[in-house]
Amino acid sequence: MRINVEYSTQHWIFPIITIGVLVILGVLLIALEGRARVKAGGSFFAKPGRFFAENYDKFKFWGCIVLMIVYFFFLDKLGFTFWSMICLYLFNTLFANKAQLKSAKYHVISVIISVVACLLISIVFGTLFAITLPSGLFTIEIPSLGFILY
Repeated sequence: MRINVEYSTQHWIFPIITIGVLVILGVLLIALEGRARVKAGGSFFAKPGRFFAENYDKFKFWGCIVLMIVYFFFLDKLGFTFWSMICLYLFNTLFANKAQLKSAKYHVISVIISVVACLLISIVFGTLFAITLPSGLFTIEIPSLGFILY
């Protein structure tokens, strides 16, 4: 069996596989939980207990959900490296405590971590392994060097 993949879209293969695996695991989880409820004498689709722990941090939870949706929406528009730097910084800020948010040192370190991590990932995957990453408005190409910063 042969699968033809276009170079410009190959970066979408693993997210699609990951989503497929998560759907399969979700269905399996529902089936196993339902079977356990039936064995206990209840209904397959009985109302479950609390999904979230009491007093969970709603701001961090929903902030992550919103930030991930926004991240995926703008990834192809702005490019992997630039947009990932911004989002990684925002995730770091989202999980910072009040003292860290007031500290300039924390923000400088967070910016450094965001820039270095995203540049390394982009260079390693995009240049060394020649794996396409989402390109966008801020993609930098230097064809004479065979270098692309997605």
